Amino acid sequence: MKRVLPAIALIAGLALTGCSGADSQDSQAEEAGGAAQPAAEETPEVQQLDENQLKKIIESTDVDGQSFKSVDIGAASGSEAIKALESAEYEPAECKDLAMSALNAAEASNGTSLAGTSADNTMSVALMSLADEDAAGSQLKNSTKVAEKCSDVTIKSQGIEMTMSYESFDATVEGADESVGVRAKIGAGGQTVLDTDTVTSRVGNNIVTAANIADTGDEEAVPKTAKTFVDAVKNAN
Repeated sequence: MKRVLPAIALIAGLALTGCSGADSQDSQAEEAGGAAQPAAEETPEVQQLDENQLKKIIESTDVDGQSFKSVDIGAASGSEAIKALESAEYEPAECKDLAMSALNAAEASNGTSLAGTSADNTMSVALMSLADEDAAGSQLKNSTKVAEKCSDVTIKSQGIEMTMSYESFDATVEGADESVGVRAKIGAGGQTVLDTDTVTSRVGNNIVTAANIADTGDEEAVPKTAKTFVDAVKNAN
């Protein structure tokens, strides 16, 4: 079982991120195909953070004494965890496409993204900087669709059957423009492997996502991590 735990954690994270990444294009297409919109008001100029800036934020931010190290998910495409994700069988099948889209969510949204994990490997954070606030708002809005489209998922990977269930919850992060929460329960071999909460916040044209990748026993760990990185992103601007 231990050999698949990293894959399980990655699959959970990618599934959450993937739903927001894939649907952002769909939302934009729907808006473009709708009734003619009035001329948009001039929006204030925003700063899109580059990868070096995101890395600096991740690696210079501590949460309760825990430092974070940046992780390039894209560069890990050859890892065992990604291979397990690519070869896994999903039911419903559409959830696999949503999960895999996480690998290029930033590119699809014309944004920059970087992930990180805490020194004790209990928390993860993902930062995404987009071209404008509208794009970030669409990304955040679609984050909750995982609870609708993939509320109950079965995944067969490496000879092990895993189950994943999702539900949304109200999340408030001080300093953020808006926030959403998604709770996931992952099981394998008839046992619950991981209960994880994800809080995603918008800070202007930036998205901050915090999640636990191990059971910490602290219900405030995820929102506290989200707030700390929300403040860090605001200070970077």
